[in-house]
Amino acid sequence: MTVQVQLLGRGTQGPLTPVGEGVSPLWQFFLPPPSQNSVIVYDDGSVVEKQTFESDDIKDPSVHTYIHGGTDFRTDVGTFVYESLTAAGYTWRNVYTGDVYAEDYDTQYN
Repeated sequence: MTVQVQLLGRGTQGPLTPVGEGVSPLWQFFLPPPSQNSVIVYDDGSVVEKQTFESDDIKDPSVHTYIHGGTDFRTDVGTFVYESLTAAGYTWRNVYTGDVYAEDYDTQYN
């Protein structure tokens, strides 16, 4: 049985506050929420996290996996991407389907 996990621990980028003539000062007080950074996992297992990547960076032949910021990324425990991201310090949350239960109690059941 494989265990599927959800990627946690990505950094966030704050929203840009528009200023200038014709821009309401309201946006200086009511900011939109921050968004997650994107991540690239390379074939050698190295991981790079940035706000945005250029198309050439994403299409590089040495890129194993590109994870777009703000997406719900899931993978199985033990995969190359899982091992690389874990080694880089990222954390995970178990994802349970309706017919699978973990051996230990988890907040996922609340």
